[in-house]
Amino acid sequence: MSDIADELLSVPEPPKRNLRRPDHPKGWEPGVTYDPLSGSGQITVQSDDEPDPAIWEHLIADWGLDPQRCAIVPGSVQIRAWDANVGDGEIRRLKYYRATITARKPSESRADVDELCKQVMKRKPRKPVEVDEPRAMVVSLSDFQLGKGEGDGSAGTIGRLMDARDALVQRLKQLKRIGRPVGTLYLIGMGDIVEGCDGHYAAQTFTVDLDRAQQNRVARRIILQYVDAVVDLVPRIVLGAVPGNHGENRKDGKAFTNVATDNDDLTVFETVGEIMAANPDRYGHVSVCLAQDYTMALDIEGVVVAFTHGHTARKSGHAAAVVEDWWRGQAMGRQTVADADILVAGHRHHLVVSEATGRTFLQCPAMDPGSEWYTAATGNHSPAGMLTFCVGREAYGQRGWGDLELLS
Repeated sequence: MSDIADELLSVPEPPKRNLRRPDHPKGWEPGVTYDPLSGSGQITVQSDDEPDPAIWEHLIADWGLDPQRCAIVPGSVQIRAWDANVGDGEIRRLKYYRATITARKPSESRADVDELCKQVMKRKPRKPVEVDEPRAMVVSLSDFQLGKGEGDGSAGTIGRLMDARDALVQRLKQLKRIGRPVGTLYLIGMGDIVEGCDGHYAAQTFTVDLDRAQQNRVARRIILQYVDAVVDLVPRIVLGAVPGNHGENRKDGKAFTNVATDNDDLTVFETVGEIMAANPDRYGHVSVCLAQDYTMALDIEGVVVAFTHGHTARKSGHAAAVVEDWWRGQAMGRQTVADADILVAGHRHHLVVSEATGRTFLQCPAMDPGSEWYTAATGNHSPAGMLTFCVGREAYGQRGWGDLELLS
């Protein structure tokens, strides 16, 4: 037994592994803190060798900070040392270093202004290049309210519309001269083409100067005049429309049939389309696209452009905020305008251009004779005009639109 015991006792013990983590004084653990608001912080690193001065830049970058914007405060490096048992009876002196981080001074991180000025002075004018990328033009036929008898009445509205028609012809020719020819022209009815006769506001029936049939008749003539003026100037024309509130078929102030589609704002465009269909030799390159509800979205040269009259955005506030909030709701509900790059609306009778959301919202001015009551109540009034702009992903890049012009 003693021999066996002696044999067992003579087996060498396995080497001991040092599973103990190095000790760090509390509050001095390796790590980094940085407050971008104050531009200061601290960095602590463990090492058993004297660190190279360049190591701080590597450490700053390794912790996700920008060494071009952050630096070690001179004289802030602190050294602590302690003895640690690293195993097999070996004692090693370990060190760590703590330093204060600060934002670099502007002179350290900002560009060289003298070099920038030299760059400006050396820049030569870019040679004009004819741009042949495909582009379309959108013409917003918005808020004519034909039959409205205020101000200069229907006669004044028609005069403005005919002036805008002539300006449209000149605009198309101008764009062609400067190397930006329009391939497709979109004539889009934005709603409230007619005034209606009753149910929209007090005294409406008393103030209109055309009845419903007459309003529609004049509207058809004007739309056909616009098509005839440009039919030989562009390869393709799209005639489209969305419904407005003044086109609704109302009784006692309420729409009593299909609210969206039983609408004079759509009917006048549909009728013009039927007239053109009877003469394919002249109008064969003209197509008609009508909204099936309150909105319509079209892919125009790679850019999704949506159209709505705007009366369904009912909150109070600034027009851009109201419509953009409505647009967010439509996107959440995956409605027609959800993925539009550009949203065009009317209804509020004044120009708005907003890119605050990352997309573009365009609100059309009106062509009507104005509202005496609204101006008396608010003091506000806006000049008449017809919004036009060009669209094309290749022609206008990320924004997708350009060459905005108000016709009057």
